[in-house]
Amino acid sequence: MTLLLLLFILCFADVSAAETGEEPSGNLAYPDFTESGHYDTDFNASFMSEWWYQNGDMRLVSEDGEKRNLAFFIVVTHQESPELFRDPDSGLQLSNMATFYGLYPYGEATAHNFTQVFIPRSDIENYIGFHVPYLDYTFPEGLRRLYGSSFEGYGLDYTYDNLQLDLVFKPRVEKTIDSAIEPVNFTTYESAYGKLEGTVVLDGKEYVVTQADGYFDHMIPYTTTLPVWEMEMHGWSWAELTTDSYQTVLYVVRGLEDGYDTCTYKHLTLIDKHTGEVVAEYSGDDVEIVETDWVNLTVKGVSVKRPATLEVSAPGLHIDMEAQSVVQFDAASYPEDRVGFIDFMAFQPLTASIEYDGNIEHGSAFYEYMITDWGAFVSSA
Repeated sequence: MTLLLLLFILCFADVSAAETGEEPSGNLAYPDFTESGHYDTDFNASFMSEWWYQNGDMRLVSEDGEKRNLAFFIVVTHQESPELFRDPDSGLQLSNMATFYGLYPYGEATAHNFTQVFIPRSDIENYIGFHVPYLDYTFPEGLRRLYGSSFEGYGLDYTYDNLQLDLVFKPRVEKTIDSAIEPVNFTTYESAYGKLEGTVVLDGKEYVVTQADGYFDHMIPYTTTLPVWEMEMHGWSWAELTTDSYQTVLYVVRGLEDGYDTCTYKHLTLIDKHTGEVVAEYSGDDVEIVETDWVNLTVKGVSVKRPATLEVSAPGLHIDMEAQSVVQFDAASYPEDRVGFIDFMAFQPLTASIEYDGNIEHGSAFYEYMITDWGAFVSSA
C-alpha cells in the first residue's frame, strides 16, 4: 500500500508539472509529511504548538487603475496540551486553534487581529489534515483557510472585516530547515522565497496582484517537561529581507539565561532568488547581531523592550533593517492565567539593505521580535 501511494504521488507530481509548465522542485521525490498537522503524541510532548505563516509584499491595481502597495502576514495555529486544554465542567480534552494577521499598507496605518477558539480534540481532524503530504487548514469560524503544498503552491482564502485575500503562493526555492533542541525544542520548515498571485479586496474594492514576493513556513515548538513551551525561553527574533537578487532569513532564539543580551541559537541563510539556490549559511559565532534604538514599554503590567534597529553580519554579508511599521500582539494565546507571549511584528518597505561580497541592494524586510511572558517576568525580576 505504501509503495502504491508513493507511485501515485510521483505520477501526480509529473502530471502537475507538465500542465503548469513548471519544473518539479525536487522536494516531492517522496511524500513530504512536514506540510501537515501533528499531534502532541508525535513528540511525547506535554505541550506542543504549530503554526503556518505566510507573508507577502504586493503591488496591487484596481479595475479603474488605482495602484496600491500592501504588505501582510497571516498565521494559522494549532496547539495541544492534554493537561491544560480541558473543559472545566466535563473534563473533555480540547484543542486550541488561533489565527492572526498584520497589514502594512504603504504610507498608511497598520491593522491587525487575533482570534482563537477551543474545540473538542475529537473534532480537530475536521479542520486540519494530519500526517498527510499536504497542508489543509480551515479555521472553524469565518472564511479563513490555508491549503496546498510546496510543490503545487499554497492557497490562501482569508476574509475578516474589510479584508479579503484570495491568493496562491508558489515557492521558487528548495525547502530549508531551522531546528534546535535548546533552549526550546523546535523545527521550522521554510519555503523561503516565492511569488504570490491572485486578488485582494480592501474596503469593498478589488485589486489584482501584479507583482509580489512572499515567504512561507511551518514551525513546531514543543516541551516534554513544562506546562507550556514558552517557559523554556526568553524569546526569539526572526527576519526576512528580499532585494532584487537575494533573500536572507534569520532565526535567533534566546534562552531564559540570555535575556535581551545574548542568543543561544543563531542561523542565517542567504538565497539567490534567480536560481533558487542557497548561496551561504551561517550559524553560531559566525553570525554577529547588533540590536539598537531600544523601545521601552509596559505590557500586561511588566516592563519589556524591543530593538528598533537590527544589524546582522557574517563573513562576506551584512544586513541592515529597521522596525518601521509595527503591530503588537500581547494577548496570550491561552486563557489569561497561563503563559503566552508578546510579539512585535514589523515591516520596512524598500529601504532595508543586503551587502554581499561588496555589492549593496535594497529591498523590503519583515522583522519579528518575540518575548515570552515568562521571559519578560524573569528579566524584570
